Amino acid sequence: MPVCSTSLAIFDRRNGSVVHSVPFPDAQNPDLIPPPETFIWHYVRYEYFKALLTNRSIWFTRLDKQTDKTDGNYSEANAHEMTPPVKNLMNLMGNVESVNWPSLKQTNQRLRQKTYVHCWSMRPHESPWMWNSFLEGETRSVAVRSSIGRLHDALSGQPVELKRIIYYPPGIPRPDYSFTAPFAAKDKMKHMEERELRIIVTTAIGVTEQAEHKLIPVDLKSLIGMVVVHPLSPPEFRDEFHAELTRNSVTVRVARSKLNPIDLQAVAKAMKSRQSGNS
Repeated sequence: MPVCSTSLAIFDRRNGSVVHSVPFPDAQNPDLIPPPETFIWHYVRYEYFKALLTNRSIWFTRLDKQTDKTDGNYSEANAHEMTPPVKNLMNLMGNVESVNWPSLKQTNQRLRQKTYVHCWSMRPHESPWMWNSFLEGETRSVAVRSSIGRLHDALSGQPVELKRIIYYPPGIPRPDYSFTAPFAAKDKMKHMEERELRIIVTTAIGVTEQAEHKLIPVDLKSLIGMVVVHPLSPPEFRDEFHAELTRNSVTVRVARSKLNPIDLQAVAKAMKSRQSGNS
């Protein structure tokens, strides 16, 4: 059941004609990517940034090896309920059956083991929430600023897909129009602040691959628009960082963060309060 720009459809494979279709909300369509000029950020420890420079490649983690073990999974609500667009389409076909939850879950798990992801945050400015959440106080770190257009150009020719993550409240089914649809869905309560743009690469059917990560070549000149050092990093770190860029023949603007310790402290306090409330 492919998602078109405004509808969910079933096609006749013999001639490509649409058999049935129903409206599909734009707000739930992960393929509706913001404009090319949209800024995106990747927060990374210095050691990983050095690896990016050395390898000229982006690190992709296998989906089932993500820190968030629910990443890419259906929710428990999918065990007994379809999403409205899929249910409406099944009604049109006169073929509404109960969800085959064991089969759905098993296929989802297999595909998670064949899919690799790399993530960016879509927002105009650096985020104290992202510094705290992803780097956990590690001051020897940086935020790489790019744009959706730059990212697209930097990965030209590579077998990747760009998806925006759609955030869903707890207790409702994740998208079910395909076995891979949940790969672009996350829990709204836990992850909304990420505003994630996800790059996805999936191993071809029939190819066996056991690696927990893979490297995808990238054009660094196209990719990196600017780099911001951690708000609390010591002065000598910026000099060390400049030296590393020079050693790898990479010329980019290295900026100081516009945030201050109070910004980080306020967000850290709010995050701790939220965690306490959810425990």
